[in-house]
Amino acid sequence: MAKQNSTQKAEAQSPVQQMAGTEVSFFIPNTEELGTLDKLEDKFSLTMKYKTAEDWAMLKDQEIRCFYMGTKEIPNDKEELVTCGVFVTKTECFIAGGKTLVDAVRQLPTKSPISITYRGKKSNKTVEGSTMIFDVKTLG
Repeated sequence: MAKQNSTQKAEAQSPVQQMAGTEVSFFIPNTEELGTLDKLEDKFSLTMKYKTAEDWAMLKDQEIRCFYMGTKEIPNDKEELVTCGVFVTKTECFIAGGKTLVDAVRQLPTKSPISITYRGKKSNKTVEGSTMIFDVKTLG
C-alpha cells in the first residue's frame, strides 16, 4: 500500500481540519461599543428584495432615486432565468425584473444615479397580459 505524502493528506482534509492547531485571531468591538448596539437605529437594509408588481403598485407615481448597480439573472417561479436590474437607494437594495425598466437601464454604467417612477400598467394589444410602464431618468 502506497504512503500518502503531506500534500495528499492536506488535500484529503477539510479546511477546518487543515487549520487544526493553528492560532487564529480576530478583532471584536470593545465593551463600550458593544453596549451601544441596543441604542442604535436601523439605517440600511442589506437584504436584497425583489420588487413585485404589487410593490410597484403601492409606489405608483412616486419617484424613487437610486443607483443602478447592473443586472443579475434570477430564476422565476417556472425556473426560467430572468434578467433583473439591481438598484440601491438610501435605505435599501432591491431587484426589479420589469422588462421595460430593465431595458431602459441595462446600457447604463454601473453606479449610475437614476430616478424611477412607476406609472401603472398598460394592456398589451398583441399578447395576453399587460406591460408595466416606468419613467426612468438619469440624474446628474
